[in-house]
Amino acid sequence: MSISLAHNGLPPGVTRFSLADLIEKIALGSRREERLSATAVRVLKHYLLGCRSSDFEPGKICGVWEQPQTTAQALRISTKVLHNAEAELERGGFIERTHIPHARRTGQRSDGVIVSLSGISLRPLIDGFGRWKARLEAMELHERAMASLRHEIVMLGREIRATQAAALIEEAERILPRGRVSRISSAEKLEALKAMLEALLVQPELPSGDTKSSHRTEEIFAPNTPVKDSSKNRKRATDADRSDEVSPGLAASLASEDYRSLLPSNRAPGWPDIVDASAIACRWHNVSQPAWAEACERLGRERAALCLLVIDRNARLPSDHRYRARSGRKCLSGLLRNASSLLPMIKAAKGYPEGILPDRQFEPEVSAPRTGQSFAGACLSALAKLSGEVQP
Repeated sequence: MSISLAHNGLPPGVTRFSLADLIEKIALGSRREERLSATAVRVLKHYLLGCRSSDFEPGKICGVWEQPQTTAQALRISTKVLHNAEAELERGGFIERTHIPHARRTGQRSDGVIVSLSGISLRPLIDGFGRWKARLEAMELHERAMASLRHEIVMLGREIRATQAAALIEEAERILPRGRVSRISSAEKLEALKAMLEALLVQPELPSGDTKSSHRTEEIFAPNTPVKDSSKNRKRATDADRSDEVSPGLAASLASEDYRSLLPSNRAPGWPDIVDASAIACRWHNVSQPAWAEACERLGRERAALCLLVIDRNARLPSDHRYRARSGRKCLSGLLRNASSLLPMIKAAKGYPEGILPDRQFEPEVSAPRTGQSFAGACLSALAKLSGEVQP
């Protein structure tokens, strides 16, 4: 027996069939030089399955000496294609050719064991099992990293669209047309796309006079917002409610600067813009998606959005202000219990710029008419009590 062709055997539990499956899995490779053509894989599997199970035991010789014409005919390829596939497998370290070029391939068995081989030896394939296994693990890690990169790029695209800045969205579309990344197989290209999209968000276009928000969420999520308003759980609007109807423009004028940075800068905002901005503002004030969805279901999308707008505005009052909304979650729960408080709060906000709300205790008098200032104080006090945050 030729000692130079003897191999160390496959690990326990590994068969020639599982080895063939492993080769098929790593054929794609994570790098160009590691890839195997479909023809090379077919040829290698043909040689693997043409051997006996005993040939894979430690210390044995494993290989084939079938003539090229016979192999090519069985695989329905030309002899030239077969030789090219064998050359590819040899360069990849899967086989070695032990015969003289253009010479007839020969081999001999004795008691079922190969004792001489002048043909195709599978020793490199068998001894390199650990290498092929490590390559598969590296490919799986690479694929997980690619999937993570694709996900990050998709989320960046969502965040850019959520800004509703036309110039920003147009630039993102130029960088990545239609936002599709599923067909990009280069990690370097994905990294470059991610860096360019991140750069767009560093200095986003804001409306004139606005400042960049330091409260933007790191990840824009798709809000669980009902498509249509639900009226089954809402109280019928009264005549007073209709007379004091709030427009999207008025709502935007009462919002904080950070909130307004989420609204379109090239047109007047509509109710869909207010709803989308409030869905994003939920993350700023620790309002969960289920809580936001419940508010949309019970109050309607527009009124739920106004609740978040008012909560966001009052959360930005000075820390020692008695009417500061310290818990967005509790404030929203309070408004769900007493939705009639929303309109007075909006009326109160009309008369006071952001951050300059009255800071004195409201003392009602039966005989005296309410002033605008005392009315605003009463409304903001109601919001603070609803949130459970009023200081004794």
